[in-house]
Amino acid sequence: MPVNNQQGRDRPKPNKQAPSVRNDDRRVRKTQVALIGAFVELVLEKRYDAITIQDLLDRADVGRSTFYAHYRGKDDLLAKSFIGMLAMLDREIDRDGPGGRRVAPVRELFRHIGEARKFQQALARAHVLERQYHAGVEYMSGTIERRLAALSGTPGAVPLPVKAQALAGTLFALLRWWVDHDAPYTPEQMDAMYHAMAATG
Repeated sequence: MPVNNQQGRDRPKPNKQAPSVRNDDRRVRKTQVALIGAFVELVLEKRYDAITIQDLLDRADVGRSTFYAHYRGKDDLLAKSFIGMLAMLDREIDRDGPGGRRVAPVRELFRHIGEARKFQQALARAHVLERQYHAGVEYMSGTIERRLAALSGTPGAVPLPVKAQALAGTLFALLRWWVDHDAPYTPEQMDAMYHAMAATG
């Protein structure tokens, strides 16, 4: 059956770039997962300072040029992977549904860190945990401020950026205390206590 030429011209052309874009995204994600997995294994096996970029490349089976296309070094890999994890956990709050008033994914974060305590302790011994948590405060202060703005009908006595920074700092101070004291409360209890403090200012 012949096709009307006008109809053929009016049809939208398929996006020929989409598959390659998806493939590129998939390759990048696969590389990141391989590097993060290799990094965690190496941190558990040897001193942080002794881990070289070549160690990471060999363990993850990733090329040097590919690594430096995404990261400046192992500290940058640590920071970006931590922020990526926080972003993933923060999206969990959207599942709370209508009426939810949480401003930070406390139970999700504490549960995740609790499952990786040996890794966290290794970072603490290497004196890099504070840098990681500092990056977390900077990231979470932005997401907390955005959630506070959505919850607050009118501005309070404390400007939102100030309150968000304080709440983000409190979150990571509590997390460090929780890890150092062998997790005396469940992630759910820590979430409830954190948000009780956040609600009272």
